[in-house]
Amino acid sequence: MTTQLEFITLEDLVRGEVYDPADSDYAKEAAAFNVAVQHRPDAVLAARDAVDVVAGVRWASLNSVPLAVQGTGHGAERAVEGGLLISTRALRSVAIDPAARTATVGAGVKWRQVIDAAAPFGLAPLNGSSSDVGVVGYTLGGGLPVLGRTFGFAADSVVSFDVVTMDGVARTVSRTREPELFNLLCGGGRGLAIVTSVTMRLYRVSEIYGGVLVFDGEHASAVLRAFAAWAPTLRDASNTAFKFLRAPDLPQVPRELAGRLTVHVHFAHVGKGGPGALAPMRQSAPVLIDGVGVLPYSEVDRVYNDPVDPMPFASGGVGIKDLTPEAIDAALALAGPEAECLLPMLEFRLLGGALTSDDGRAASALGLGYAAHVVGVMAPPIAHLVPAEIERTLAALRVFGNGHTPRNFLGGALDTSSAWSDRVNAARAAAKDALDPEGLLRD
Repeated sequence: MTTQLEFITLEDLVRGEVYDPADSDYAKEAAAFNVAVQHRPDAVLAARDAVDVVAGVRWASLNSVPLAVQGTGHGAERAVEGGLLISTRALRSVAIDPAARTATVGAGVKWRQVIDAAAPFGLAPLNGSSSDVGVVGYTLGGGLPVLGRTFGFAADSVVSFDVVTMDGVARTVSRTREPELFNLLCGGGRGLAIVTSVTMRLYRVSEIYGGVLVFDGEHASAVLRAFAAWAPTLRDASNTAFKFLRAPDLPQVPRELAGRLTVHVHFAHVGKGGPGALAPMRQSAPVLIDGVGVLPYSEVDRVYNDPVDPMPFASGGVGIKDLTPEAIDAALALAGPEAECLLPMLEFRLLGGALTSDDGRAASALGLGYAAHVVGVMAPPIAHLVPAEIERTLAALRVFGNGHTPRNFLGGALDTSSAWSDRVNAARAAAKDALDPEGLLRD
């Protein structure tokens, strides 16, 4: 008996729900954390498991349907238009192996789940500044952890990925099984395969010395110049960033921050010596808020205090080789107390330490000293001005870089090639041609 494949619907092949724009749950399943991004696929597959992902990929490939994937929705800064969107947010399993010091997590897992599952064993993952972010998307971009200078990129700690490639085959890749694909997935970004789970190493960290020092914006110049002199002297145990913040005057914003410019020094130190390492910054200017102390790792979000509620935003980034006097002057002109700045945040995150080595991996600092990150709020009455203001800021800082930017800080950039070396870009292009000859899987 012959089967008329063209009459088999996606609903026939999966256990999960398939939504089209007329369904009441379509918008909820397609929603991104960034509410300025409104995905409009022709259909959304709410996959229940990896088997559903395989079926969705095979159906899309058979019918030449463009395909996109979304886990927790935190990486979305460009809208999906048409085609099939596979949602993996239901793949939420977390398994900790305390003996091996690993975590195996599904594609819908956020870092908070991993942190809480690992903490009873005195272990910690290499999460970024917000534990509300999804593990897989963050790691595919390399991942710039709070403790990155101490332990490296999150992608450096990956043991294996379970993936579905565009031929509809589920496979496990690691350093010994399909190592070329594995190495590209470790920081080489999305668009090569759909990851359904990842196994990664954990670290013996139960507490840190960390938090944030907040200064009034009038001290921005003194604090930034002190930071630029101090940060390069830090040992690998110390991790830090400098931030200009213009917080809105809203009831939920602390009164010390609301409606004004403040500057922040974020700090996270592993082991002994944290107070001494931070002392020069405490002495750089009068401290408005001193929020640094010994924290259980479960409270690591207190280092950056990132927003937890969905909001409309746009962002971008650029790599900086060094915070030279000229770079400092440019940053102050863009975001300092005298600047007419529409953007609430400009941050400089220190690289170096364990992020420095480049042995050909996709995740690499590529000779950069800092990752600069800028965020704008896409809300009236300034929403139409924000994209140009972000580009103006990045253009002013780009002259202090080397043409590269960490992938996780690129925001909605259409061209992501600056995240990698020429060798990695060539390898990604070759792998994309081999794995997805029709070009159906979107980044």
